[in-house]
Amino acid sequence: MTSPEPRALPGPVSAIRLTYTCEQGWWDTGEDEPEIWHVAADLYDSEAERSVERVGYFEFYRADPYATRDLFGVLDGYDGDVGVIAESILNPATGHFRDDLDEYAEPFGSGMLLLNSAQLARPWRGFGVGAVLAGKAIARLGFGARGAACYPSPLDRTGLGDDDARDRAVSALQRTWSSLGFRPYRDGGVYVLNLATTALSEALSALTDRIEALPQPDREEWEARVDRGVSGV
Repeated sequence: MTSPEPRALPGPVSAIRLTYTCEQGWWDTGEDEPEIWHVAADLYDSEAERSVERVGYFEFYRADPYATRDLFGVLDGYDGDVGVIAESILNPATGHFRDDLDEYAEPFGSGMLLLNSAQLARPWRGFGVGAVLAGKAIARLGFGARGAACYPSPLDRTGLGDDDARDRAVSALQRTWSSLGFRPYRDGGVYVLNLATTALSEALSALTDRIEALPQPDREEWEARVDRGVSGV
């Protein structure tokens, strides 16, 4: 019995472009707020020089207790995963990273990159594309940081009717982040990646090769269809 053909990607991965933006208010000196980075992943038509379709969206915080005053208080006040991460990796008594974090992230350096949210368009789920896009963003934004941290938890709870369904969704996300080299930290569900090792680059190389081998539209044909305004593109 022959195995079924793998599901085709909804678009050419070579057309995906990541765009990075950082928030900074007029009066923001960087001492009272951490850096907040928004990363958008879009299918980009190089011929028309325009974004065609949103593939994913990620939000990161660069957390440095030496750069942001009362970092614990600031992050703990945010909604979303970043507050949970802050409670796990920061010592509320000192406002600095917990001592045992040295076992999971580079002990030298001051900052950590925190993944607050990750969203992927439904047609793109199940291929591993989200992990690669997040990994690419971490590699870019995590330069000089001790490590990265995330809290695997589903943002979209549509269809998660009970606790078992949520547990399965969390387990799937934990496997996703583990595929990039993240390891569970303490018992609160937070995962940490050491950016001083080659784990991330090696994982990205393997995952990228696997995704690029999947069936997907030819980029030139795809762009031609987009330029013609073919429905469904």
